[in-house]
Amino acid sequence: MGSKRRKYDHAGSCVALLSRLFFCVLWLCLLFSNTGKADDLVVQREVFSDVTGQMGIDTVSQQTFKPVKQLLMAGYTAHTQWLRITVAATAEQHLELRIRPTYLDHITLYQADPAYSGQWLSRTTGDRYAYQDRERRHAITHGFVIHGQATPTVYYLKLKTSSTALMYVEVLPGKAANLKEMRQHILIIFYLAIMLWLAFWAANEFFGKPDWLTGLFILYQGSHMIYAVAIMGYFAPMLPAQHAALNDKFTSIAVLTIVWVSIFFHYVLLRPYQPNRWGMRLLLGLAGFYPALLLGLFNGYALQVLRLNAHIVLLVSLLLLPLALSTRRDTPAEVVPGRRTLQVIYALHTLSLLISILPMMGWSPASEWSLSAILVHSLIAALLMYIVLQQRASAIFAETTKAKLALQLARQQLDLERQKRDEMGYFMSMITHELKTPLSVIRLLLAEIHMQDASKRHMEQSVLDISSMVDRCAQLEKIEQQAISVSVEPCDLPAILQTLADEYACAHRIDFSLPPALPLFYCDPLMLRLMLRNLLENAVKYAPANSRIAISIIAASDAHKGDGLSVCVENQVESLPDMQQLFDKYYRAPTSRKHSGFGIGLYLSRAVARALGGELAASLHDHHIRFHLWLPA
Repeated sequence: MGSKRRKYDHAGSCVALLSRLFFCVLWLCLLFSNTGKADDLVVQREVFSDVTGQMGIDTVSQQTFKPVKQLLMAGYTAHTQWLRITVAATAEQHLELRIRPTYLDHITLYQADPAYSGQWLSRTTGDRYAYQDRERRHAITHGFVIHGQATPTVYYLKLKTSSTALMYVEVLPGKAANLKEMRQHILIIFYLAIMLWLAFWAANEFFGKPDWLTGLFILYQGSHMIYAVAIMGYFAPMLPAQHAALNDKFTSIAVLTIVWVSIFFHYVLLRPYQPNRWGMRLLLGLAGFYPALLLGLFNGYALQVLRLNAHIVLLVSLLLLPLALSTRRDTPAEVVPGRRTLQVIYALHTLSLLISILPMMGWSPASEWSLSAILVHSLIAALLMYIVLQQRASAIFAETTKAKLALQLARQQLDLERQKRDEMGYFMSMITHELKTPLSVIRLLLAEIHMQDASKRHMEQSVLDISSMVDRCAQLEKIEQQAISVSVEPCDLPAILQTLADEYACAHRIDFSLPPALPLFYCDPLMLRLMLRNLLENAVKYAPANSRIAISIIAASDAHKGDGLSVCVENQVESLPDMQQLFDKYYRAPTSRKHSGFGIGLYLSRAVARALGGELAASLHDHHIRFHLWLPA
């Protein structure tokens, strides 16, 4: 109960931290984006959409424009967009007309020619124009230099782009424009520093303990940073003038790639939680559009490709939260963080993504800060995923530490067992050596004593039993140390069985079943005698008195090991043994305590059989037990 309570307390603290983090980042971005608004000299903005795309400035200037608050916002459209701005009267001579974002293709500024009535002066900029040829050379904004007038002045801006038609225009005095430019550079540096730190953290975790999801997070961070640098215009100054058009192409590729990498990352992250499988298949299917989109981009369908890509982003944003809510697995040892934390993370992720993507689609109101919303989402998403991976890394570290401790304990136990086994082996070796000499003396003395046959046979059998147990202990040590040596030579199975039956004085109870002719059989005679002795002794000991013992020898083949001989020993039993433990070392049935033995005969026999390439098995049939020994020929 305590661990469960700690788990929910931890989840609650994570939720509170995530909420604070989310709103702090939003507040910081709003703070930086609102700087300079008081200095903006644009007093009116109006928009007109040219459906044909063929209208000139003279025709457009006669059209009816619709007022807009801050941004021209038309989404992904093939229509040409016109923005009419009115700049307030000012004594400032040097004014800068700033245009964001920088991924807009063609922007043309029209202003009335003061020298010729009815004529227009025009200037053009955009991301398809060389940075070196631009009138206003700033990486993160397009724009033009204009002169302040004593009366309000009207300007027309013509926008033609394959990206989203989202454009913010402001007119600032030179110093105010430079100050705002610097603040926006600081914001981008702040963004890149956090993203780079998260990437280095992931790289450190990955190289310390390679993990598929952490490796993907490095790729995830790298694609987001490249995307940010591309859409903010930092690649333009790096390109030669003759390759300026590559800037637009590279930015489009970055936009497509970030979506593909993000989808794949979220797929791998969600999969251990076992969300709805059809939703996961849909998510993976959306990633499959990436090659087709790249193909369309390189074949001149940039507008259509980017529009479809935006719809894919919207669909993914609407799909991730239901997938997180449909998760069915929440095992703290294997899946971290828990489902509740994961669902809160994806709720914030979805909210952030929708706030950033809807204005780009032209489906919701936008302000200047919407231009940075996609970077805000990127930062929030990276921090959210960092929290997920950090908790996951902590859990993996805890599990690894636990496994190392368990391994260390297992090694200590193994060393202790090995030490005990060595001590036991030394003890058994000493005992067997010390007992062999007295047993040999007893045998010699018994041979010279004249006694009644039954009494003498009983004494000899007792000595034989003790000698047999000593031999088994010696063989057991060799088997467990894998020091047994095999000497193969021709063996006569029926003769060995007959000799053992005479030793145990049980030939009259045995029903032999032998084939007319046995194939030539090669085996280690000592090992063979050991196994057969154990099986026959086991039958004599545990079968009811005077009951029959059936022994059969047949030629048998094994599907995997080839030709061989099979020896079956079957006898009646008074009580049924535990077949699961029958071949375990030291196992003895509860009713066998009245008989001598250590419980190692069957264990030893199976080990010897396997060392010879054979097998020993047992089965019950009513109140009979049947041992089946197969050995390769």
